[in-house]
Amino acid sequence: MINTPAFAEEAVLGGVLLDNTRFHEVAPLLSIEHFTNPFRKRLWGAIRDRVLAGEPADAVTVGETIPSDFSDIVDLATHCITGPSTLDYAGIVRENWRRREAGVIGQRLLSSLKAKEDGAVDEAIGALIALNSTVTECEYTGKQAMAMAWNKAQEAYANGGVLPGITTGIHSLDDLLGGWHDSDLTLIGARPAMGKTAFMVNLAEAAAAAGYPVGLVSAEQPAIQIGLRRLSLASKVAATALRSGQLHDEDWAKLQAGVTRVAPAPMWIYDRSALTLDELVGVARKWRHTHGIKALFLDYAQRVTVPGAERITEVSAIARGLKNLARNLNIPVVALGQVKAAVDARPDKRPNAGDLANSDELTREADQILMLYRDEVYNRDTADRGIAELLVEKNRHGPTGFIRLKFFAETMQFADLAREEF
Repeated sequence: MINTPAFAEEAVLGGVLLDNTRFHEVAPLLSIEHFTNPFRKRLWGAIRDRVLAGEPADAVTVGETIPSDFSDIVDLATHCITGPSTLDYAGIVRENWRRREAGVIGQRLLSSLKAKEDGAVDEAIGALIALNSTVTECEYTGKQAMAMAWNKAQEAYANGGVLPGITTGIHSLDDLLGGWHDSDLTLIGARPAMGKTAFMVNLAEAAAAAGYPVGLVSAEQPAIQIGLRRLSLASKVAATALRSGQLHDEDWAKLQAGVTRVAPAPMWIYDRSALTLDELVGVARKWRHTHGIKALFLDYAQRVTVPGAERITEVSAIARGLKNLARNLNIPVVALGQVKAAVDARPDKRPNAGDLANSDELTREADQILMLYRDEVYNRDTADRGIAELLVEKNRHGPTGFIRLKFFAETMQFADLAREEF
């Protein structure tokens, strides 16, 4: 039957040998470990190396790479089942592997339970969830990396300048950052009352509205508060009116229209005040594999805990954990950060990257660091009422900079300063 390991694996290998473009279709599903015998493992590795280096990978060229397997490669390419279903065969190969691995995890769990080992069930659950993860190759030659970069540049050019990352919803910020990028950790710092939670909700809402499934983890505010912010943003009805119930007849039509427009947006919210790093990672993995989230937003980094760790060690572990999470799930992680109170004593109260609480490890791990500031929080008579400043302190992908935004306090909305439709 075609779902036996050998037939499905040979169908994938043969299909890719005959048409190298199929490698990019099946590569997110497969790696060397998914093949069941040494020959097919070697063949997949040789095909992968040549395709990623931008070189042809057919029976002859791959056979020259591993000459000891030449006759077996030719025999496979000649007699294997191929066709337009290479991706389907890859799914069978991966499913066979998942079943084998699930059996191993189950046996390991039984052994751990008999030995009364702590955390055995959580470890097994994490391992089972990881079986659904996409495949990420880790080892490349310099030539392969250059070939991938060349292909990426060609794709970007072919897209005609379309935003390479997930939109922030703010054109000026998109221009500076290129949107949110996969595998990046972005930190957004601010003092209390600056509107950083509202800003994060704006960012998450913009991504979801653009069709990107997002996860929002709130260790700071309950889900109902996030819901009220979203409803105010969508309807343009003041958040205070929603909380007090002082609504006018025309507000109900706005609210209904807002709910109809944003309720279907692909967003998942996790509301947990005492959030551990392991719990955060588990929720993010679940969302990634069950809902396909493309970005994760966290309010806020220093509220996450690592039980048993001292505070400095804890924040370091959280910083590394967030960055590893972004890389392992291949999604942008955008986390709010607490800024030290010492900022309030300075003449210029605009925060910088070094003002993040327990900042050393956070600033090292972050790919982007943004600071949010509103002068009216400190100076009631400022000429910048309704203005927010966004200071891009770190940006591994390009320049740093300074952006002025319009802040609508009633609905807690941030927007480009030049836009006038609000």
